Amino acid sequence: MAPSDLKLQQIISATLRGGVIVAASAGLIGGLLYLFSRPPVPMFATFTGSGTPYASPSEVLRLAFAAHGEGLEARGLAIAQLGILSLLLTPILRVAFSIVGFAMERDRTYVLITAAVLVALTGSILLH
Repeated sequence: MAPSDLKLQQIISATLRGGVIVAASAGLIGGLLYLFSRPPVPMFATFTGSGTPYASPSEVLRLAFAAHGEGLEARGLAIAQLGILSLLLTPILRVAFSIVGFAMERDRTYVLITAAVLVALTGSILLH
């Protein structure tokens, strides 16, 4: 195995570990903020849906990092959702690094296949 391949595998491994750690941390922090801001009271008799402020990545970022205006409850949910988004982005980064690795090996077939996978993964998140 070439030193560049080993270095790329180490980068990919660190990315996967880091993504999971960031996702778990954000989920835990967001969940705790939400629970301590307003303890949830389940209403089993009726179902009331809520809006979808957490449907787009830009809105999640806005709510998670809002200086003021949104309550602690909304910020907690947004931070938890940010954890989910980071968990979704982790394999996308892994695929992007794989493209770099295949390009370094000059393997055009795998670069094209992996690029198609990257487009599909990215599109599935952005084109909800």
